[in-house]
Amino acid sequence: MDLNVHIVYSAEIYELTYRYPCLSFLEHFPVPQTEMNQWIMNNDYWEYTDRIVHELHVLVMGKTGYGKSSTLNRIIGRDKFETNDVSVCTKDLYDAVFRIDKKKGLFLSLCDLPGIGESNYADDHYYVWYRDMLEKSHCVLYVIRADQRDYSTDEMIFKHIFKDSTQREKVVLALNFADKIEPVNRHFTGLSAEQRANLKAKVDDISRIFQISKRNIVYYSAVDNLNVDILVRCIAEKLKLAGEITVDL
Repeated sequence: MDLNVHIVYSAEIYELTYRYPCLSFLEHFPVPQTEMNQWIMNNDYWEYTDRIVHELHVLVMGKTGYGKSSTLNRIIGRDKFETNDVSVCTKDLYDAVFRIDKKKGLFLSLCDLPGIGESNYADDHYYVWYRDMLEKSHCVLYVIRADQRDYSTDEMIFKHIFKDSTQREKVVLALNFADKIEPVNRHFTGLSAEQRANLKAKVDDISRIFQISKRNIVYYSAVDNLNVDILVRCIAEKLKLAGEITVDL
């Protein structure tokens, strides 16, 4: 299977840092320039043809229907990622790219990967590919639903993909649809005290099940823009690890 990269949105980095000041350090960030994060970019927006670039790479993965695309749309502030998942067993990546440095060709890439957990056949194809992509990534959002009860499939997928502690250190476990946690409000105006208590317990369970520190788990709602700023701050912390500077959020 060939790798098909579809750039759905292109912009300068300041557009994103204006929305999220916690990412402002990226405007002068020493993006690593190694073969590991080197890509060939063709982009009509900047009139690039086979341009060698280097990217900070944020991957978004998870099962179909968990809200990966809507999460990315919320982060970039535009409806550019299709919310319908691509066909099974295709290597189609949908990417939003933000240029950090024009002369050096440095970028931040936010990438939506195909959903997993649909079939054993599809997952067998994806596992090897995903692990290869992880080597090139600097942060991974693994999206699950806050309101689900059974995480056995996600746990199995997680163990297949994230084999060691180095890979897991890149991960932010993103619990989407936090507003759907019991007891559900018919008209959402914010989380109730009962919902917050249930979400805290959920985070404790997720931390134990996936063996991930609670500081790397965020509950949010892409639809209601709940805690998305906190999610982005967690992404920022992961990206900082790719450089040699320390910036206070």
